[in-house]
Amino acid sequence: MAYLHRQRGWPALLATVLLSACGGPADSSTTGDDAIYTEIRQIADDFLAHKPMPGFTHEMSLAEAYVWQDRLVEYMKPALGPVVGWKTGGHDPGPGFPTFPPGGIRGAILEGMIFPSGTAVTLDQTRRGFLEADFAFRVGSDKINDAQTDLDTLAGLDAIIPFAEIPDPYYEAGTRSINGTVVANMGSRMSFVGEPLMLQPTREWIDKINSFTFAVHDENGNEIQAGTMAGWYEPLAVVRWIRDQLRKSGKRLVPGQILSLGNIGIIRQLHEGSPRGPAYTSNEFILSYYGLSEEPVSVTIKVNRTP
Repeated sequence: MAYLHRQRGWPALLATVLLSACGGPADSSTTGDDAIYTEIRQIADDFLAHKPMPGFTHEMSLAEAYVWQDRLVEYMKPALGPVVGWKTGGHDPGPGFPTFPPGGIRGAILEGMIFPSGTAVTLDQTRRGFLEADFAFRVGSDKINDAQTDLDTLAGLDAIIPFAEIPDPYYEAGTRSINGTVVANMGSRMSFVGEPLMLQPTREWIDKINSFTFAVHDENGNEIQAGTMAGWYEPLAVVRWIRDQLRKSGKRLVPGQILSLGNIGIIRQLHEGSPRGPAYTSNEFILSYYGLSEEPVSVTIKVNRTP
């Protein structure tokens, strides 16, 4: 995965200790915590085995739920590798998602979740998967952790990453909740990245980032849907939100990490029978950004329908 990072030795930079809101991992020494950790492991095991994840019914604060998300991520590291970035959702102006916290949600991106543009997926790799157009930055400097203005924030980033994903929110029917979505890491399954587009901390770049347009096309060049970032969300403000949210859990952003900022309004289902709409029938999902550079920058997900 070296193509995502500016320098060698990045895994060591990313192998940070996961901390709770109080500065350390949840203590599982008590019977209650032991029972919760057993549930967390079951959620992780079921997710990795493509089985429906059980509900998580414990009453607790969001800060505590994120501690248990940390424990789930740690448990999945042998299968999926270290944390290489963070993702967020719930910042767009559309209707709020009922199992996201009102102020937004964050999750971890593990190394084994990231695939290069053009990777083919099969339908049996997910159970509730959907194709989602997103937008991402790459952290370029530790200064991002103290940035206050848009220019300061941009100076802490070094590249735009064309980014699309396939989440897989596969839960036992009727059991999904806000805390359950948090501890299950948003059902994050696969992320796809295009070639980085290097940027500069200038007012011109801020204007471009806030107003670029985008579209998804199929393999034949047919437009599936198009949109604009103007009026959607302000990417640099969302970067600061996820930075601040991580800080509450005792974490800092690290150079080389990918920051996925969430849905930009184009989602298509992979499977038949989804309540969200008909299944996508094309063989490619090509997301392109326009107006950030002279040529469009893109990321492609291929769908292999051969049994």
